[in-house]
Amino acid sequence: MNLTAMRARAREDLQDTDSENYRWTDDEVDGAIDRVVMEYSLHAPIEQQDDIATTDGDSELDISSLTGLLKIESVEFPIGEQPKYLQRFEYWAGSLYMTDTGDGNDARIRWLKKHTLGVSSTTIPAEHEEIIALGATGYLAMSASAYTVDRASIAGRHATINFKAWGKERLDRYGKKLKAISRTSRVVIRELYAEDA
Repeated sequence: MNLTAMRARAREDLQDTDSENYRWTDDEVDGAIDRVVMEYSLHAPIEQQDDIATTDGDSELDISSLTGLLKIESVEFPIGEQPKYLQRFEYWAGSLYMTDTGDGNDARIRWLKKHTLGVSSTTIPAEHEEIIALGATGYLAMSASAYTVDRASIAGRHATINFKAWGKERLDRYGKKLKAISRTSRVVIRELYAEDA
């Protein structure tokens, strides 16, 4: 499912399908989706491995090619030792420094990457699309609840209560599903909910 399809799915779940009178703009829907994709990535990141050339006499590795980087897991250098020779390393301000200096040969970087959900492609497995939809619609419903507080509406005060209850239920399910698929050593765990129940 690409971004366009996920946006349509979110609007359908939110019953916001009248293009002449959308409650949420495309940017708002896409923003909620992007937030959830990041949170999903922190729980179930893409595991990557790349060989990057070292510089003779320098401990710094050029990792600018590692787009969507969330975390460096390990740096193997030199490659091919038994047991593996893993470097102690420091990652700071976008630069990676090994303990040892390079010799021009490759170092093997194992790292965790953010998922993407774009117009033409996605890295999110089909079986996890429901997680993205739950989170995005939950956040959007909670935002509508916050926005409609103290504002007159056709449905009166019940509109706010219903948005909040429905959004909270979606976010609860989202949180449980994220926990169920979480990688054993999570990158970062942060509070999912902006509002208390």
